[in-house]
Amino acid sequence: MKKKLAGKYILTFSIVLILIFGISMYTYREIAIKNSEDQAKVVAELVRDTLTSYMVMGTIDKRDVFLDSIYQIHKIKEVRVIRSESVNKQFGPPRSKEIPIDELEKVVLTEGVTKDILKEGIRNVEYTVVIPYKAELTKGVNCLSCHKAKPGEVLGAIKLTVDLTPTRNDALNAAALSILLAVGVMFGLYKYSMRFSEPYIRIFKQSKEVLSKALHGDFSGRVDVLTKDEAGNMADMMNKAFENLSYTFTDIEEKVRAMIGYGVLKSGDVLKDTSKIVDELLRIYMFKRVVEKDATKDQVYSRIISLLRDYMSFDKFSVYELDSKKNAIKPIHVEGVEGDTTWCNSVIFESADECRAKRTGMDVDSTEYTCICPSFSGECESINYYCIPFYTGGTIGGVVQIVYEKEMEPFIRMMIPYLKGYLNEASPVLEAKGYMDMLREQSLIDQLTGLYNRRFLEEISRKLSAQILRRNSSLGILMIDMDYFKQVNDVYGHDIGDKLLRHVANIIKSNIREADIVIRYGGEEILVLLVDVDRDSVEKVAEKIRQAVELNPLEISGGEVLRKTVSIGISVFPADSDRIWQCIKFADVALYKAKELGRNRIVRFTHDMWEHKEY
Repeated sequence: MKKKLAGKYILTFSIVLILIFGISMYTYREIAIKNSEDQAKVVAELVRDTLTSYMVMGTIDKRDVFLDSIYQIHKIKEVRVIRSESVNKQFGPPRSKEIPIDELEKVVLTEGVTKDILKEGIRNVEYTVVIPYKAELTKGVNCLSCHKAKPGEVLGAIKLTVDLTPTRNDALNAAALSILLAVGVMFGLYKYSMRFSEPYIRIFKQSKEVLSKALHGDFSGRVDVLTKDEAGNMADMMNKAFENLSYTFTDIEEKVRAMIGYGVLKSGDVLKDTSKIVDELLRIYMFKRVVEKDATKDQVYSRIISLLRDYMSFDKFSVYELDSKKNAIKPIHVEGVEGDTTWCNSVIFESADECRAKRTGMDVDSTEYTCICPSFSGECESINYYCIPFYTGGTIGGVVQIVYEKEMEPFIRMMIPYLKGYLNEASPVLEAKGYMDMLREQSLIDQLTGLYNRRFLEEISRKLSAQILRRNSSLGILMIDMDYFKQVNDVYGHDIGDKLLRHVANIIKSNIREADIVIRYGGEEILVLLVDVDRDSVEKVAEKIRQAVELNPLEISGGEVLRKTVSIGISVFPADSDRIWQCIKFADVALYKAKELGRNRIVRFTHDMWEHKEY
């Protein structure tokens, strides 16, 4: 700004100097011309009166001496008396000096008006004036008494040439002196104005820098208060305004940190950072409102997966859930790998402690140490990963894993805090849904044997039968009952009876597939549903269970061994009936038939049993 102000000052100063010089030269020129004209007229009158007196006294021959004396007058360069044609006719031919020699003289003799001309050169300045003499009464002398002329007729003219070079030089010297004085005054004013404006320039410059930083969200700049006038008040108010803004944004950041439990990545632009924080908090709030209304835990996980894939644009990630009972991790979703493989080794699915994030309860960042987690299955030297454990019910409930190329690290660093915000909001919902699932599971599980109960059968029967029919498959139904179970309770007590029930339930579960379903149907009756089996395999499985129970006695106190057998009734859905509950009843009928035939056997339902049943 100082340079610009100096430039404008110099430009203004130059214009002022030019004006001063121009006005000075014009003024001196006008004065010089006016003085020269007045001098010429005085000289002309002098010449006229003198020559008239010479003519009256008859001494006209002395005119040359007189005219030569005129040259002694300062600045007079030339004096000539010019005769008109009428005078020449009356008094004879003129001398050479009296003949008009230029157009200016001829015009004056013809028109009878005064003419002048100013000739300005680099070295010389001359002013020439030609004044006519007319036939008229002048100062008591009647020209018409001697001249044969009409009144007002031009009798001649006097030509005077004045050298104005000294006058111009005087004007130039005076103008130069004026300019020097003006330069001195202007320079003094410039130094004074620069000294006076220095604090204002500094305030303006600092204000510009502070405002420029503020436009980019940095309110740390301050302006020095260098004056006590309006400029100083403005600087002081600007400092207070930026201090309040800085405090306000810092306060917002601290409150956000306290609210969401973590800080966010700063870009240095407080305005943009605050706007982004507010936008993300709003999205997180909306996310929370949505997941709180989701019916199941699977729906909440779907929201998280959609968030990672669609909103945050992660193309490689995993979402894992912890099974605290089994201390194992199961994958909820894996993105960016082919087939059934995952970004982690399968060892974590058997032992959750093999997962570093679960074991430490802290974030796992591969940029801190290459291949930091041995359970990562990718090429850890060429690709990065970041694992975030999230808590449900005070313990780790799962892990979100982000896998990314090294050049994506700045973007990942920016998104991690916001991802944690979403997980923090989803965690209590997952916890609540987990409790609901646990309560629901407990209501569907028989507490004695750990098998599903009859209520569970009622809930899944319609869905299961529809799936079997849609797949054009078969469902094997085994109704199992221990032989002479009442005697165990009577002889050994109910505690041993309960232990025997659990023993038989475990034998049954160990001899069927994981996809098959075991239900405590009532009392000591156990229902087994063999999903998607062919009808011939149903009897083989039933026989396998019967033999396993018979060959695996239960050891009771005192080293005593309790050997028991089971009877099994078999039916097949939809081969025996297109209604699943009807088939369950048929299996029950076949069970009673097995008991009639002597127990410790399997019986396949036939329709003649239903037609002749007496029970």
